[in-house]
Amino acid sequence: MKISKKELEKLNKEGLITSQQVEQITNYYQTNNDNNKLWKRLFVIAGLLIALGIILIIGANWSLIPNFIKIAVDFILFLVLIYTDHYFITNNKKNLSEVFLIISFFMIAGTIGLIAQVYNLDGGWFSFARFWMILAIPFVFLSKTFLINILWLILLFNSFPQSFYTWLHDIYSYFVSTLLPFSKSYNISIFCILLYLLLEFLQYFGKSIYIKFDKKIVVLKAFSILAQLTKYWTLCAIALQRNAIDIIFIFCLLAYKLYINYKNRKDKYFRNYAILAEVYIIYLFVSAYGNLLFTGIGFIMGGILLLVSIYVLRKVLSYMKKLGANN
Repeated sequence: MKISKKELEKLNKEGLITSQQVEQITNYYQTNNDNNKLWKRLFVIAGLLIALGIILIIGANWSLIPNFIKIAVDFILFLVLIYTDHYFITNNKKNLSEVFLIISFFMIAGTIGLIAQVYNLDGGWFSFARFWMILAIPFVFLSKTFLINILWLILLFNSFPQSFYTWLHDIYSYFVSTLLPFSKSYNISIFCILLYLLLEFLQYFGKSIYIKFDKKIVVLKAFSILAQLTKYWTLCAIALQRNAIDIIFIFCLLAYKLYINYKNRKDKYFRNYAILAEVYIIYLFVSAYGNLLFTGIGFIMGGILLLVSIYVLRKVLSYMKKLGANN
């Protein structure tokens, strides 16, 4: 059970715990969480290194090994890994179970590749990704790390037939060149903005369902993370185009994010979005001029604006802290 800082402050106001106890409890949970995250990351790296080491050792002696021995050893090793996964999961050894789940996940790919090579099967990347994705489904539900879940989602998106991506490209071309009445650059901007809004919804949807399932199906959170990363890429594409609609959208989005984080007293996110707004304004200053003289003026104006923004930002953050203390 975890307790939030707001709940601790509420207990402090009601006189159930002292301010010193609030600080001690906060430090305790923060230290434990940091340690758990560190150990978990180290175990994941260890799993990847072991899996890579096994692949390299087998690869170094590949031509010397008969085919029937390759397949027999591969299946025996895979069964041993499955048993090890089961043992560590049932004995609640989470970190070690994650290590062997990662090894087993990549072992599936090695087994598919081995069988395809021995029997001269040819299906290309899409068939390989499809088989890997289907056989790895149990590991997606067993693993609690984002690595396996994100890789599985990437395999899922790569397992669709080539015609699916051709169909998506045709929709994009029709949308940009036929459906919208503006110039091509404006139509691309509108498409990117709509894509960003869709990704924002998908990120929120994936995260919400993940919470509703009591944070047990990690692939939902991984889906949310992939949507978020794609959303950032789309946002960069919008920011770099510099059409009027792009600039208006970026400023409206940043203003909305600043307002929401100010309203919710989220100092860290408010500060990050304020910095993004400053960087974007400086980018517009610099990109608006075409020679060294005016670019220099753009840098100077951007620097002055940055100093003013820092002063305003510090004042706003100080005010937010005071409001948080009063509440």
